[in-house]
Amino acid sequence: MSKQFAVCLSHDVDRVTKTFQFLTHFLRSLKNRRLKSAIYQVRSLIEKDHYWMFENVMEIEEKLGVRSTFFFLNESYPFRPWQLSSWRLALGYYDLFNPRVQMVIKDLDRQGWEIGLHGSYLSFQDVNLLKKEKTELESIVGHPVEGVRQHYLNLDQGSWARQAEAGFLYDASFGFTDEIGFKEERYHPFMPLANQRFHVIPLAIMDGCVIRKQNPLADALRVIDLARDKGACLVLNWHQERFNEKEFPGWKDLYVRLIEECRTRNAKFTTIGNYIRLMSERR
Repeated sequence: MSKQFAVCLSHDVDRVTKTFQFLTHFLRSLKNRRLKSAIYQVRSLIEKDHYWMFENVMEIEEKLGVRSTFFFLNESYPFRPWQLSSWRLALGYYDLFNPRVQMVIKDLDRQGWEIGLHGSYLSFQDVNLLKKEKTELESIVGHPVEGVRQHYLNLDQGSWARQAEAGFLYDASFGFTDEIGFKEERYHPFMPLANQRFHVIPLAIMDGCVIRKQNPLADALRVIDLARDKGACLVLNWHQERFNEKEFPGWKDLYVRLIEECRTRNAKFTTIGNYIRLMSERR
Protein backbone atom coordinates (compact mmCIF):
# COMPACT_ATOMS: atom_id res chain seq x y z
CA MET A 1 0.00 0.00 0.00
CA SER A 2 1.33 3.44 -0.94
CA LYS A 3 2.38 5.89 1.74
CA GLN A 4 0.34 9.03 2.03
CA PHE A 5 2.27 12.13 1.05
CA ALA A 6 1.33 15.79 0.99
CA VAL A 7 0.90 17.99 -2.08
CA CYS A 8 0.87 21.77 -1.87
CA LEU A 9 -0.12 23.69 -5.01
CA SER A 10 1.04 27.26 -5.54
CA HIS A 11 1.06 30.09 -8.07
CA ASP A 12 3.53 32.98 -8.36
CA VAL A 13 1.68 36.05 -9.64
CA ASP A 14 4.43 37.91 -11.51
CA ARG A 15 2.29 39.84 -13.98
CA VAL A 16 -1.43 40.18 -14.64
CA THR A 17 -1.23 41.83 -18.08
CA LYS A 18 0.98 41.20 -21.07
CA THR A 19 3.22 44.13 -21.98
CA PHE A 20 6.76 43.94 -23.36
CA GLN A 21 6.51 40.14 -23.73
CA PHE A 22 4.43 40.82 -26.84
CA LEU A 23 7.47 41.94 -28.84
CA THR A 24 9.69 38.94 -28.05
CA HIS A 25 6.86 36.49 -28.75
CA PHE A 26 5.93 38.30 -31.96
CA LEU A 27 9.50 38.26 -33.29
CA ARG A 28 9.91 34.61 -32.36
CA SER A 29 6.73 33.73 -34.26
CA LEU A 30 7.95 35.58 -37.35
CA LYS A 31 11.34 33.92 -37.14
CA ASN A 32 9.70 30.48 -37.01
CA ARG A 33 7.28 31.48 -39.80
CA ARG A 34 4.24 30.92 -37.63
CA LEU A 35 1.85 33.46 -39.10
CA LYS A 36 -1.15 32.51 -36.94
CA SER A 37 0.94 32.87 -33.83
CA ALA A 38 2.22 36.27 -34.97
CA ILE A 39 -1.34 37.47 -35.59
CA TYR A 40 -2.35 36.19 -32.18
CA GLN A 41 0.48 38.16 -30.56
CA VAL A 42 -0.79 41.35 -32.19
CA ARG A 43 -4.27 40.67 -30.85
CA SER A 44 -2.91 39.85 -27.41
CA LEU A 45 -1.38 43.33 -27.20
CA ILE A 46 -4.90 44.76 -27.39
CA GLU A 47 -6.47 42.19 -25.03
CA LYS A 48 -5.23 43.42 -21.66
CA ASP A 49 -6.64 40.45 -19.75
CA HIS A 50 -4.28 38.05 -21.47
CA TYR A 51 -2.64 37.00 -18.18
CA TRP A 52 -5.70 37.45 -15.96
CA MET A 53 -6.33 33.75 -15.40
CA PHE A 54 -7.45 33.78 -11.77
CA GLU A 55 -11.02 32.72 -12.44
CA ASN A 56 -9.72 29.90 -14.65
CA VAL A 57 -7.44 28.60 -11.91
CA MET A 58 -10.17 28.87 -9.29
CA GLU A 59 -12.64 26.99 -11.48
CA ILE A 60 -10.15 24.19 -12.19
CA GLU A 61 -9.15 23.76 -8.56
CA GLU A 62 -12.75 23.99 -7.35
CA LYS A 63 -13.71 21.11 -9.66
CA LEU A 64 -10.73 19.09 -8.46
CA GLY A 65 -11.55 19.79 -4.81
CA VAL A 66 -8.21 21.43 -4.00
CA ARG A 67 -6.95 24.79 -2.79
CA SER A 68 -3.61 26.45 -3.47
CA THR A 69 -1.40 29.35 -2.39
CA PHE A 70 -1.13 32.51 -4.49
CA PHE A 71 2.02 34.57 -3.96
CA PHE A 72 1.41 38.21 -4.95
CA LEU A 73 4.26 40.50 -5.98
CA ASN A 74 4.80 44.14 -4.98
CA GLU A 75 7.77 44.96 -7.21
CA SER A 76 9.77 48.17 -6.70
CA TYR A 77 12.91 47.48 -8.72
CA PRO A 78 14.25 50.82 -10.03
CA PHE A 79 14.00 51.38 -13.77
CA ARG A 80 17.29 52.49 -15.35
CA PRO A 81 16.87 52.78 -19.15
CA TRP A 82 20.61 52.38 -19.75
CA GLN A 83 20.64 49.07 -17.85
CA LEU A 84 19.15 46.29 -19.97
CA SER A 85 18.40 44.03 -17.01
CA SER A 86 16.19 46.67 -15.45
CA TRP A 87 13.82 46.55 -18.43
CA ARG A 88 12.95 42.98 -17.50
CA LEU A 89 13.07 43.48 -13.73
CA ALA A 90 11.30 46.83 -13.43
CA LEU A 91 8.72 47.00 -16.23
CA GLY A 92 5.38 45.33 -16.82
CA TYR A 93 4.45 44.63 -13.22
CA TYR A 94 1.11 45.41 -11.61
CA ASP A 95 0.10 47.80 -8.85
CA LEU A 96 -0.82 45.75 -5.80
CA PHE A 97 -3.31 48.44 -4.81
CA ASN A 98 -5.11 48.46 -8.13
CA PRO A 99 -8.79 47.96 -7.19
CA ARG A 100 -9.16 44.96 -9.47
CA VAL A 101 -6.03 43.30 -8.05
CA GLN A 102 -7.20 43.98 -4.51
CA MET A 103 -10.59 42.48 -5.34
CA VAL A 104 -9.16 39.20 -6.65
CA ILE A 105 -6.85 38.91 -3.63
CA LYS A 106 -9.82 39.34 -1.30
CA ASP A 107 -11.96 36.91 -3.32
CA LEU A 108 -9.27 34.23 -3.23
CA ASP A 109 -8.73 34.69 0.49
CA ARG A 110 -12.45 34.65 1.28
CA GLN A 111 -13.01 31.44 -0.68
CA GLY A 112 -10.27 29.41 0.99
CA TRP A 113 -7.19 30.00 -1.13
CA GLU A 114 -4.07 31.09 0.74
CA ILE A 115 -2.45 34.47 0.06
CA GLY A 116 1.31 34.79 0.38
CA LEU A 117 3.90 37.39 -0.53
CA HIS A 118 6.02 37.03 -3.64
CA GLY A 119 8.95 39.01 -2.28
CA SER A 120 10.25 41.60 -4.75
CA TYR A 121 13.52 41.08 -6.59
CA LEU A 122 15.73 42.82 -4.02
CA SER A 123 13.77 42.05 -0.86
CA PHE A 124 15.67 38.83 -0.11
CA GLN A 125 18.50 41.02 1.18
CA ASP A 126 16.46 43.85 2.73
CA VAL A 127 14.42 43.13 5.87
CA ASN A 128 12.79 46.56 5.87
CA LEU A 129 11.55 46.06 2.32
CA LEU A 130 10.18 42.65 3.30
CA LYS A 131 8.36 44.18 6.25
CA LYS A 132 6.91 46.93 4.07
CA GLU A 133 5.65 44.49 1.42
CA LYS A 134 4.21 42.17 4.05
CA THR A 135 2.39 45.02 5.80
CA GLU A 136 0.94 46.33 2.54
CA LEU A 137 -0.37 42.92 1.49
CA GLU A 138 -1.84 42.39 4.95
CA SER A 139 -3.67 45.70 4.66
CA ILE A 140 -5.56 44.18 1.71
CA VAL A 141 -6.40 40.74 3.14
CA GLY A 142 -7.03 42.06 6.64
CA HIS A 143 -5.03 39.43 8.52
CA PRO A 144 -1.40 38.27 8.86
CA VAL A 145 0.38 36.85 5.81
CA GLU A 146 2.39 33.80 6.85
CA GLY A 147 4.32 32.77 3.75
CA VAL A 148 6.81 34.25 1.32
CA ARG A 149 8.42 33.08 -1.89
CA GLN A 150 11.14 35.31 -3.29
CA HIS A 151 10.94 36.53 -6.88
CA TYR A 152 13.29 34.46 -9.07
CA LEU A 153 13.78 32.27 -5.95
CA ASN A 154 16.44 34.74 -4.79
CA LEU A 155 18.10 33.73 -1.53
CA ASP A 156 21.37 34.40 0.26
CA GLN A 157 22.77 33.19 3.57
CA GLY A 158 20.86 35.79 5.55
CA SER A 159 17.51 35.67 3.75
CA TRP A 160 15.76 33.22 6.08
CA ALA A 161 16.75 35.22 9.16
CA ARG A 162 15.39 38.37 7.50
CA GLN A 163 12.15 36.63 6.57
CA ALA A 164 11.72 35.39 10.14
CA GLU A 165 12.44 38.88 11.50
CA ALA A 166 9.82 40.27 9.12
CA GLY A 167 7.27 37.96 10.75
CA PHE A 168 6.88 35.15 8.24
CA LEU A 169 6.16 31.59 9.34
CA TYR A 170 7.69 29.98 6.27
CA ASP A 171 9.67 30.48 3.06
CA ALA A 172 8.82 28.61 -0.16
CA SER A 173 11.82 29.71 -2.29
CA PHE A 174 14.12 26.72 -1.77
CA GLY A 175 14.16 25.03 -5.16
CA PHE A 176 15.68 24.90 -8.62
CA THR A 177 15.27 27.61 -11.26
CA ASP A 178 16.27 25.29 -14.11
CA GLU A 179 15.52 21.77 -12.88
CA ILE A 180 12.89 19.74 -11.05
CA GLY A 181 13.23 17.56 -7.99
CA PHE A 182 14.11 17.95 -4.33
CA LYS A 183 17.05 20.29 -3.84
CA GLU A 184 19.73 18.82 -1.57
CA GLU A 185 17.39 15.81 -1.18
CA ARG A 186 15.22 17.79 1.24
CA TYR A 187 11.89 15.98 1.19
CA HIS A 188 10.22 17.78 4.08
CA PRO A 189 10.08 21.30 5.49
CA PHE A 190 12.99 22.11 7.77
CA MET A 191 13.82 24.79 10.34
CA PRO A 192 17.15 26.48 9.49
CA LEU A 193 17.23 28.96 12.37
CA ALA A 194 18.10 27.99 15.93
CA ASN A 195 15.40 28.71 18.50
CA GLN A 196 12.95 30.00 15.89
CA ARG A 197 9.84 28.26 14.60
CA PHE A 198 10.48 29.36 11.04
CA HIS A 199 10.17 26.74 8.30
CA VAL A 200 11.56 26.34 4.80
CA ILE A 201 9.41 24.23 2.50
CA PRO A 202 11.21 22.90 -0.61
CA LEU A 203 9.83 23.60 -4.09
CA ALA A 204 9.99 20.47 -6.25
CA ILE A 205 8.22 21.15 -9.58
CA MET A 206 7.97 24.53 -11.31
CA ASP A 207 6.08 24.88 -14.58
CA GLY A 208 8.84 26.36 -16.76
CA CYS A 209 11.39 23.82 -15.54
CA VAL A 210 9.29 20.73 -16.24
CA ILE A 211 7.77 21.92 -19.51
CA ARG A 212 11.26 22.24 -21.04
CA LYS A 213 11.89 18.54 -20.51
CA GLN A 214 11.79 16.23 -23.51
CA ASN A 215 9.03 14.25 -21.78
CA PRO A 216 7.52 16.58 -19.13
CA LEU A 217 4.91 14.14 -17.85
CA ALA A 218 7.32 11.22 -17.42
CA ASP A 219 9.90 13.37 -15.64
CA ALA A 220 7.27 14.91 -13.36
CA LEU A 221 5.89 11.47 -12.51
CA ARG A 222 9.34 10.36 -11.39
CA VAL A 223 9.40 13.25 -8.90
CA ILE A 224 5.86 12.43 -7.77
CA ASP A 225 6.77 8.78 -7.24
CA LEU A 226 9.83 9.83 -5.25
CA ALA A 227 7.65 12.07 -3.09
CA ARG A 228 5.27 9.16 -2.49
CA ASP A 229 8.10 6.76 -1.60
CA LYS A 230 9.63 9.26 0.83
CA GLY A 231 6.31 10.33 2.34
CA ALA A 232 7.40 13.81 1.30
CA CYS A 233 5.72 17.17 0.92
CA LEU A 234 5.55 17.91 -2.81
CA VAL A 235 5.22 21.60 -3.75
CA LEU A 236 4.21 22.62 -7.28
CA ASN A 237 4.45 26.16 -8.68
CA TRP A 238 2.34 27.04 -11.73
CA HIS A 239 2.26 30.75 -12.70
CA GLN A 240 -1.32 31.83 -13.28
CA GLU A 241 -0.68 33.22 -16.78
CA ARG A 242 0.39 29.74 -17.92
CA PHE A 243 -3.27 28.74 -17.80
CA ASN A 244 -3.84 30.76 -20.99
CA GLU A 245 -4.12 27.86 -23.42
CA LYS A 246 -3.54 29.97 -26.54
CA GLU A 247 -0.27 31.33 -25.22
CA PHE A 248 0.86 28.22 -23.34
CA PRO A 249 -0.79 25.21 -24.99
CA GLY A 250 -0.69 22.09 -22.87
CA TRP A 251 0.49 23.75 -19.65
CA LYS A 252 -2.95 23.77 -17.99
CA ASP A 253 -3.59 20.16 -19.02
CA LEU A 254 -0.28 19.06 -17.52
CA TYR A 255 -1.12 20.80 -14.24
CA VAL A 256 -4.47 19.00 -14.06
CA ARG A 257 -2.87 15.69 -14.99
CA LEU A 258 -0.26 15.99 -12.24
CA ILE A 259 -2.95 16.66 -9.66
CA GLU A 260 -4.86 13.60 -10.84
CA GLU A 261 -1.71 11.47 -10.78
CA CYS A 262 -0.97 12.60 -7.23
CA ARG A 263 -4.49 11.70 -6.18
CA THR A 264 -4.16 8.17 -7.59
CA ARG A 265 -1.04 7.83 -5.44
CA ASN A 266 -2.96 8.61 -2.24
CA ALA A 267 -1.77 12.23 -1.91
CA LYS A 268 -3.28 14.60 0.63
CA PHE A 269 -3.77 18.12 -0.73
CA THR A 270 -3.48 21.20 1.46
CA THR A 271 -2.19 24.75 1.29
CA ILE A 272 1.39 25.43 2.29
CA GLY A 273 0.32 27.47 5.31
CA ASN A 274 -1.96 24.72 6.60
CA TYR A 275 0.77 22.12 6.20
CA ILE A 276 3.33 24.22 8.07
CA ARG A 277 0.89 24.97 10.89
CA LEU A 278 0.15 21.25 11.23
CA MET A 279 3.87 20.52 11.46
CA SER A 280 4.32 23.20 14.10
CA GLU A 281 1.48 21.76 16.18
CA ARG A 282 2.97 18.28 16.02
CA ARG A 283 6.33 19.59 17.16
